Amino acid sequence: MMPTTIRGKIRAGVLAGAVTAGLAAAALAAGTRAEGPGAEGTATPTVTQSVTATPTPFIPEPTPTPWAPPPPLPRPAGPPAHDWAGFGPVDAEPVRVHTGDGDCLNLRWLPGTAGQPTPRACAPEGTLLWLSGAAVEADGETWRYALGMGWVAVRYTVPAPEAPRGFGPFRAATVLGTDDGSWTQAAEVTPDGRVQVRGGGWLPFNAAWAAVRPSPLAPSGRYIAFQDHFAGPAGGEVVDLATGGRVPLGKAMSLLWGPGDRLAVRLPDACDACPGAIGWTASPFDEVTPVPAEVAWNLAWLPDGSGFVTWSAELGLRVVGLDGSERAIALALGSDEWPGELSVSPSGRRVLAVPFAGPVRVIDLQTGEVRRIERPQPAIVGGRCGGTPGLTSAWIDDETIAWHEEGLGRERNGIWVVNLRTGASQVYPFTDVLEMRPAGGGLLTFTVQGYAPKEGLGPVSWLLDPGRGLAWPATGGMFAAWR
Repeated sequence: MMPTTIRGKIRAGVLAGAVTAGLAAAALAAGTRAEGPGAEGTATPTVTQSVTATPTPFIPEPTPTPWAPPPPLPRPAGPPAHDWAGFGPVDAEPVRVHTGDGDCLNLRWLPGTAGQPTPRACAPEGTLLWLSGAAVEADGETWRYALGMGWVAVRYTVPAPEAPRGFGPFRAATVLGTDDGSWTQAAEVTPDGRVQVRGGGWLPFNAAWAAVRPSPLAPSGRYIAFQDHFAGPAGGEVVDLATGGRVPLGKAMSLLWGPGDRLAVRLPDACDACPGAIGWTASPFDEVTPVPAEVAWNLAWLPDGSGFVTWSAELGLRVVGLDGSERAIALALGSDEWPGELSVSPSGRRVLAVPFAGPVRVIDLQTGEVRRIERPQPAIVGGRCGGTPGLTSAWIDDETIAWHEEGLGRERNGIWVVNLRTGASQVYPFTDVLEMRPAGGGLLTFTVQGYAPKEGLGPVSWLLDPGRGLAWPATGGMFAAWR
């Protein structure tokens, strides 16, 4: 397969400068203040003695060492011998919370109450839970693991035979599974349990790697875009899961899938946010077209695929076309604020901006009107700063938004769903959410990595129906693309 070519001219930048800036930012984030013994100077006696002056020898300035990319990681001996075992419909028992006094039910890290921190979350009366695995006796209670939530005392639950199961309106899903962090596999799964591995087997990357990087799976479920992390920063490639064909992207690194399986890419030969730093490609992915305008990495596709909404501290919020056209959107932010993850409504009229902390914003791209949704300050920052491999905010439809919260109070952690027309909101107490996206048909799909190591539970793709207020586990695997 011939490598991808780059169209147009790109203004070259200095890659080493961008790397140096990134390392400096990391140093500031880590903190450099000395604290502890020896942090302050200790007074010592002053000794005066006569010294005969001697010439100082000339020492030449050291020659700076040019930056070079780190060496590739050691490649494992080979992919796993067997297909990923987690593919297929999920077998779990639906129950509802019933405490009897209207109080919420604690969702715990481990079975029992002793020797662990405060509960992960608290499920309100009537919340639908899905129990999996064997029961465990601890601290006078019988405990079961609620998928995506935590351990619960089963005497505070009642059966929920009416709960939805299966794939809803969909006939199939393409999902990804990963082993110990070295290899990823794709499969098509159907509601009756059929599993067909796609794309020629295992691929050399970790789909669950926690980085600021959206899903590698295209919206249609046909393509995967990834970087071989054993080969170092050598650019990306696209795999056609239908044929197994692989197209290298040259130096281009995949950023974000968009409508019609268009792929936004980062071109490292241009400086950050310079014209030509961001490009795009589409099937057959043999040509990358740089965008002749400044586009920052914090971006979202317009729903018609004609360009991006992008934000940077220097240029603010803008709509940028693939042809280089630009339009600024007024957005007042404090000096220490940034808008966070961006996503565009299905109509293309509004933008959802979810930051690490501070208000969620919904911005009208036509009028500039900003609607603020206040939320408590989190005790920790999680989910959107290298904590997940996908985006954790999305539009479900043109009036309904969703985002994931961690680090709030035990009754506030989870997936928040807000109807912008009515103002109604509901919190679904899921933890360890890896990503979320609209599934179609008014449903939200999201991936949860179960926290039950002894049970060996892998990631599970869920469906959530905000109209009925229900969520159910559909299939093992992550980043489900539904058809």
